[in-house]
Amino acid sequence: MKKNILWACVALGLSVLAICALFYNGGFSFEEFLQNIKNASPKWLCAALLCAFAFIFFEGLALALILRSFGFSVKKRQGFLYAAADIYFSSITPSATGGQPASAYFMSKDGFRGSQVASALLLNLTMYTLALVTLGTFSIVAFPHIFVEFNTASKIMILFGIFAMSAMAALFILLLKKQSLLLKIGRALVFILNGFHLEKIAQRFGAKLDSAIKNYNDCVALLAGRKGLLAKTYILNLLQRSSQILVTVFCFFAMGGKPQDGLTLFAIQTYVVLGSNFVPVPGAAGVSEFIMYFGYMMLLSEENACGLAILSRGISFYACSAISLLAVALGQFMIGRNKNKEEEKQ
Repeated sequence: MKKNILWACVALGLSVLAICALFYNGGFSFEEFLQNIKNASPKWLCAALLCAFAFIFFEGLALALILRSFGFSVKKRQGFLYAAADIYFSSITPSATGGQPASAYFMSKDGFRGSQVASALLLNLTMYTLALVTLGTFSIVAFPHIFVEFNTASKIMILFGIFAMSAMAALFILLLKKQSLLLKIGRALVFILNGFHLEKIAQRFGAKLDSAIKNYNDCVALLAGRKGLLAKTYILNLLQRSSQILVTVFCFFAMGGKPQDGLTLFAIQTYVVLGSNFVPVPGAAGVSEFIMYFGYMMLLSEENACGLAILSRGISFYACSAISLLAVALGQFMIGRNKNKEEEKQ
């Protein structure tokens, strides 16, 4: 808990610094930004907020769909909670490392075995990565000139993001197809633990390893045999990633942007996501705004680019994180209340 609070404070501090830097570089005041919001189209702002909600909703649907394949009855609200935990803790930890463990925590509280949780999260993460690779490929093929127009620092981060995303997709697919690789990794960890003279820990870990891998193999085999499930999970993740990117497009329209520039801005925002996704900073705070700022200036003035960066980031990241935090807090409250009821019955 203390670690999560620390990362939340770090993320908040970085966010404040990033926004202040945007105001300073953009050459306009907070009062002007509020005036821009006041003049923005309400219908397009509502569409942007709906997309931020859809970003959580579609991941929840995908996770619920996968878990139902194990024979469980999983409600949409449960899937929404798992997704909210993933998104919120990803937003406050470097490289989104805290998201999946948080999601796994709530799944385990609902009675899912560790092997089911691991295989479900790995499959969804694979489809999540493939969805972003798909959108990135579209942007590279259809709008290569946009990449050329980014500044050098942004280009480096985008290229690194493309490489890392492709490598991760290959690794996830390999882990799903070659479960023996997990066993080799586990045995390598046992060897390392023994090398550090942690024999008792290594012995306990090794004793559970074979059984855990067998259960995981059974779950993966069940999922791999259902091509319809894989296709639906991929489509839901594609919708999820698109929803997040469309927040920026709708904010652009809300500020009076031309409809014919919508697809170009979609491609620009896809490059932004690729460039900021693997930066080891909580929520990519500062980095994402930096790439946004230079990307949006391909279509807008410096002042309007700054305003769009703050508005779209405020909805796609901060508003989405706030919704996720509320869902996680409510989920934790319900777990505590159910636990108290069980103790009272005993």
